[in-house]
Amino acid sequence: MKLVLRFVVFALASLSFAALLGEFYGLWKMRSFAIFTFVPAIVALILLAQRNKDARTWIVQGTIGGLIAAIVYDLFRLPFVMGGYPLFAVFPKFGQMLLDIPLSIPPNQAPIEAHIVGWIYHFINGASLGIMFLAMCVKPTRKTLFFGAIAWALAVEIMLLLSPYYDFFKLHLAKNIFLILTLSAHLVFGVVFCW
Repeated sequence: MKLVLRFVVFALASLSFAALLGEFYGLWKMRSFAIFTFVPAIVALILLAQRNKDARTWIVQGTIGGLIAAIVYDLFRLPFVMGGYPLFAVFPKFGQMLLDIPLSIPPNQAPIEAHIVGWIYHFINGASLGIMFLAMCVKPTRKTLFFGAIAWALAVEIMLLLSPYYDFFKLHLAKNIFLILTLSAHLVFGVVFCW
């Protein structure tokens, strides 16, 4: 029964990424998916956390760890952004997709609500990564948490790199530099999360 609960928690948390990936592959619009699937999933996770001690641990600790790791991840990338790399340019694009604002509008011209919603979505993804990871950790030890969190963060980034992410958002950054910056940032996310 506990394995089923782990699967349910993992699946519900994964819907934040499914919203984005589905848009990349033309399966659905991110806005519709978020409204009809992801928002109910958040409610379901809250209810599970209230009713089940194990689920509460994975959801609460995963959320806290994921949010802290996402903040440090962004702080790690901040010097590169200040140096001209457009690493934060996708956040308003997330907001534009969720608010149904055309992506043809450049990030610096997007309305403020697109920036706010995009950043909120980014932090929800950080929390979701944390929840998903803890739901997968059947026998957590210091060693499995440390190496597992790093492997998980890198695996998620590799999955994104294999998706149409880079081309979808028309990132104007050499792919090799983008690869180094995003993988190193996800490594930082994994280290901070396991801590």
